[in-house]
Amino acid sequence: MKNLTIIILAAGKGTRMNSSVPKVFQPLGGIPLIEHALNSAKTLNPKEIFLILNKNISKEDFNNEKLVYCFYQKRQLGTADAVKTCLARLKNNKNKVLVMYADHPFIESKTLKKVVNLKSSKSIKLLSFKKEEHNSYGKVILGTDSFVKEIIEQRELNSKDRYILCNSGIFCAHAKIFSQLLPKIKNNNKKKEFYLTDIFKIASQNNFHTEIVLGEESEIMGINDKKELAKAEKILQENLRNKFLKKGVSMKDPDTVYLSADTKIGKDVTIYPHVFIGGNVTIASGATIYSFSHLENCKIGNKSSIGPYARLRPGANVSDGAKVGNFVEVKNSTIGKNSKVNHLTYIGDAEIGKNVNIGAGTITCNYDGKKKHKTIIEDEVFIGSNSSIIAPVKIGKKSYIGSGSAISKDVKPKSLAVERSVQMEIKNWSKKVKK
Repeated sequence: MKNLTIIILAAGKGTRMNSSVPKVFQPLGGIPLIEHALNSAKTLNPKEIFLILNKNISKEDFNNEKLVYCFYQKRQLGTADAVKTCLARLKNNKNKVLVMYADHPFIESKTLKKVVNLKSSKSIKLLSFKKEEHNSYGKVILGTDSFVKEIIEQRELNSKDRYILCNSGIFCAHAKIFSQLLPKIKNNNKKKEFYLTDIFKIASQNNFHTEIVLGEESEIMGINDKKELAKAEKILQENLRNKFLKKGVSMKDPDTVYLSADTKIGKDVTIYPHVFIGGNVTIASGATIYSFSHLENCKIGNKSSIGPYARLRPGANVSDGAKVGNFVEVKNSTIGKNSKVNHLTYIGDAEIGKNVNIGAGTITCNYDGKKKHKTIIEDEVFIGSNSSIIAPVKIGKKSYIGSGSAISKDVKPKSLAVERSVQMEIKNWSKKVKK
């Protein structure tokens, strides 16, 4: 929608989080809260996105975001004051303007499309929902014509008042309505703040079409503290598991599998209990992930096998048919097609070819105390158990490394390299020791 501007309010301090990390950067499913909101906004293909931030958030954090412009609310004077920070950009703007919140991670694209579907240039449409139980949401008051008469914050209501139509805070109107009505909002309330919700009362009094569209409370859940964040995480994990189960992923015990919001998994993948999948992980079709494996920022190829008790750190790339077994750690390395790293091994800053066998207890020694160095192991190499590969080093194609070797020099193709002390045997040594 090239005629759409989206405003995301993210200037709240989030003090209830009791954290040095700003609320909008609190992780949910491995990505910041605000990234969920941005992802939802982008599904509408807007012309531009305005982020309203507080002084503790740097605009540099959003340098890689296309179409995103940052504005700062200098003082916490309410949501209407926050939107005023970009009011100059809305003047002479013919776009529709959608207001969203950074702490609403579950809002769906189909719901937002209903909100931005305005009947006329005089329409202002609010996303609302019904909730019978007592709650802290602002309440939507309808007039006899079923248009929104006003929105009253829960704290401003009389204790005897009971309304079930709740305010989500998400609404849409044409830019000229914001330019016309925002300056009219006053701070005549208990907190002496400028409430953006007052725009509906002013709009109603000026004969604008103040409509509502009903949504589900589950989409509009806001997050203000760690308890609500934990609740949201539980909901998100359930949603992610169900999504992948529908796509043909098998999970032996879904409740024990942790997924990230950006996880990509192909069909016919099998995941065993107690697996952690962090951010930026791609698992190709037919792979098997065994219990107690920890994956982050890595790629796993078709029909490969990971774990149990494997750790794939950032930059790990496991090719098709490869195996990374129990108590193996891989970082910033490629494991070639059909290669095996079966047990008790560390692979760091390495490039391993296809059909390679890495014996138990092998270590790539990649760090000299100052710099990281690369190990290259070419196709069809066999490395015996308990070997140390001291980088920088290259092991040629089809070569063999004898068990227990410490390899610090390049090995030519088809060679056998052995580096270890000669075994000595002292006869009757134990008798001498006892004396």
